[in-house]
Amino acid sequence: MKYYFVKLESGIVGPGVCLSGDLPAGAIECSQEQYENSGNYTLDNGVIVAYTPPAIPLNVQAGALLKTRQSYVMQNYAIYGDDTPPEWLTYLKALRAIANGTDTSSTVLPTAPTS
Repeated sequence: MKYYFVKLESGIVGPGVCLSGDLPAGAIECSQEQYENSGNYTLDNGVIVAYTPPAIPLNVQAGALLKTRQSYVMQNYAIYGDDTPPEWLTYLKALRAIANGTDTSSTVLPTAPTS
């Protein structure tokens, strides 16, 4: 039995097992460990290399976090008619600015208030 990786037509690298001994065309033999952890590997010019997922852009991270944090504020303050603490408003506005592209200079997400 042989384990392998092969680049599919879509460009995705998929793992496979060959029981006959003959690898499919374009397949690169790999170890059982690589096969079992195939999400950690890819092919680069016919060579198996460690896979590093692309970084999620800061504005996308901010947009996702903004939705969850807005929900938190709504559930903990607005629904009860309480005023939203100023530190939460500042935080949400900072996330919104990163998410919508108004803030292009930030390189990290703002720190959430503790309360």
